[in-house]
Amino acid sequence: MSAALKLALKAQGMTSPNPLVGALLVKNGKVIGKGHHKRAGLSHAEIEAFEDARKKKNKIAGSTLYVTLEPCCHTGKRTPPCVGSIIQEKVSKVVISSLDPNPKVSGKGVSKLRKNGIEVVTGVLDEKSRKMNEAYIKYITTGLPFVVLKLAATLDGKIAAASGDSKWIGSETQRRHAHILRSRADAVMAGIDTVLTDNPSLNVRLPGNHKDPVPVILDTKLRTPLSSNLMRIHDDPVIATARPVDKAKREKLKSLGANIITVKKDKNGRIDMKELLHRLGELQFTSVLIEGGSSVAGQALKSGIVDKITFFYAPMIVGSGGLSMIGDLKIDKVRDSIEVQNVSVKKIGSEFMVQGYIGKK
Repeated sequence: MSAALKLALKAQGMTSPNPLVGALLVKNGKVIGKGHHKRAGLSHAEIEAFEDARKKKNKIAGSTLYVTLEPCCHTGKRTPPCVGSIIQEKVSKVVISSLDPNPKVSGKGVSKLRKNGIEVVTGVLDEKSRKMNEAYIKYITTGLPFVVLKLAATLDGKIAAASGDSKWIGSETQRRHAHILRSRADAVMAGIDTVLTDNPSLNVRLPGNHKDPVPVILDTKLRTPLSSNLMRIHDDPVIATARPVDKAKREKLKSLGANIITVKKDKNGRIDMKELLHRLGELQFTSVLIEGGSSVAGQALKSGIVDKITFFYAPMIVGSGGLSMIGDLKIDKVRDSIEVQNVSVKKIGSEFMVQGYIGKK
């Protein structure tokens, strides 16, 4: 199962809105076929494993299938159900890591396999499988994207010096890790101030083939420059704005491919993050990486939309004049602070990456 999980991870960032899935066929103690789901619309991992076994002229009947997610038992928009193929191939045993939380599957695949005389074992490395597909699980059960807040700061929690200078907090190694996070997200969110100040590209700059996330810009007054990098590089950036909408600006941005969505304002006159998250879910974004500055970070945390944090800390100190990594959360008492759970710390060169999950109250 560990090998199947590694296979699944080969397609990180490529399968949305589908999950990551890996599969191995084993017979007489030997792997006779392997596969993973490479992209939405392509063959599922089980089918890939069957095809691999046939190419190697291995007989599938009587084998054991190890698969990281419960095989589907419904016909999708582009792919047939895998359970039928497993039965047809006369697989004798199926070992599954996690059950599929999709209501169309959710135990039904296991039930059908057992009814057809196939031995089924579930829950093998379940925790690892669920963590790998945490974005898919949230999206398929709630209709909302999984949200990661990424920030890079000094050891004393500053993202810029007193002058506003932020180049460079963090090394090239840290920035490469940040691009890896970006490559795994469906969308990357930033505020209009970041666009106007830094003119970011918000694309993935890594060797090899990677999918760029769709930029989502918080822009209540449609100030996004037509000549900005994100408008130049991306075919379909999403710009979230609020009423009243400048129709002329809207049409100019739309003519360049922008998807303008109108969202209500929160009590502070900013984009309502909760409504925006629902709208992004409707667009089939399963994951969002927030890369905004201090204000956007604070707004996202205060609204409760953040599921996970990834903070990078560089070995430098700026002092009280620097810009804090997170804006005012209006928290007066320590007992009201936002709790971060399951925290992990990883050393990256001379820097540290801290990850954790936001506790939901």
